[in-house]
Amino acid sequence: MDKNQLIFRINRVVRAIEATSGLDELDISARAILSFIGEAETEQRTLNVSDVVKGPGFGTAPTVYSRLAELEKAGWIKCTPDPRDGRAKQVLLTALARRTYAKMSSEAQKLVAAQRA
Repeated sequence: MDKNQLIFRINRVVRAIEATSGLDELDISARAILSFIGEAETEQRTLNVSDVVKGPGFGTAPTVYSRLAELEKAGWIKCTPDPRDGRAKQVLLTALARRTYAKMSSEAQKLVAAQRA
């Protein structure tokens, strides 16, 4: 299998996991925000709502607040008071989101390992 085939197979696996988890029901903006939060968590950084609002091109503040509310209602994120600043809220992935991303990562790693063999 060449590298292009590997990329397409990984994309196919990711789309299948998105479909079975319900992630595919989110619009592209909500998915980008969710990914942004997940990337921060993998780097051991906790984001506040204001960090997401200032994020890379997610839209206007009202749009981002709306997407965050949708993600929280759907069970992908949770917003909790920031212990360092009572006015701010931290944004964290839920167990559902972490399991979904872990499954995507695991399946992608299996494909990469099979390609190397």
